[in-house]
Amino acid sequence: METPEQFLENIQTIIASNKETAKYTRMKELESIIATVVRVTGFDITQKTNVREVADAIKIYSYMARKFTRNGFKEIGNIVNRNHSTILIAKDAYKDLYNADKEFRNKADKCMAKYFAEEGSEQPKVQAIEDINDELLKCDHTKLLRVKNYLNKIIVDGNK
Repeated sequence: METPEQFLENIQTIIASNKETAKYTRMKELESIIATVVRVTGFDITQKTNVREVADAIKIYSYMARKFTRNGFKEIGNIVNRNHSTILIAKDAYKDLYNADKEFRNKADKCMAKYFAEEGSEQPKVQAIEDINDELLKCDHTKLLRVKNYLNKIIVDGNK
């Protein structure tokens, strides 16, 4: 039987060996989001312009890319010819614009719906569970036992 240290070492080896595949997959995810946003909005978000419609499409892309992929701001920006700070600002502006502008909200909702329909992806709730599982793989044996005991307590208390 493997020790927790050996188990984590094996996981690290697997992660290292699949690093290039993961990078390729992350880029494909970004390309898919770009394609969806371009189809729904009708604007090429890789062009450098200050046209409001393109800026709004960049906001939608930035939000989706950060929420649904594991890419950093730099990677998200590079693929659409923007720098990381532009992506950060666009992502942060998304929420206020989404709440204030009905037309923007409709475009954003259409982009999300189309993205999930085309990708056949699960809704974000499932992605969040996968993210938690990935983080658990990074934990040592003691931390995993704490999490297990905490979850058991929540389950038992929740069934009363």
